[in-house]
Amino acid sequence: MMKPSTMRPNDWFKLACRVLGMWQLVDTAGYALSLFNIAAGLARVPESYSLLSYLVQMIGSFAIALVLLLGAPIIADIFYPDPPVDDGDKQKPFDSDAPTI
Repeated sequence: MMKPSTMRPNDWFKLACRVLGMWQLVDTAGYALSLFNIAAGLARVPESYSLLSYLVQMIGSFAIALVLLLGAPIIADIFYPDPPVDDGDKQKPFDSDAPTI
């Protein structure tokens, strides 16, 4: 029998951000490899692209990955803030210091 998940929606959102961040890092590696191949002369740049366009794409993909990986807690708190704590139940009643009869 499986136990129910103890993860809150905020935790799931953080996990999703980090998974997408890792995906972006893999994407960045693909652009870096293409950039290396073109710079080393192992591949030709397609007519509609340039070496600089691959570099910009790689840097942009890496920046998105960093934001998703490092900023996951902040992003999750924006979309799934913690519910306010209700301290009303924890306060002592006004006459709690009175002796009992």
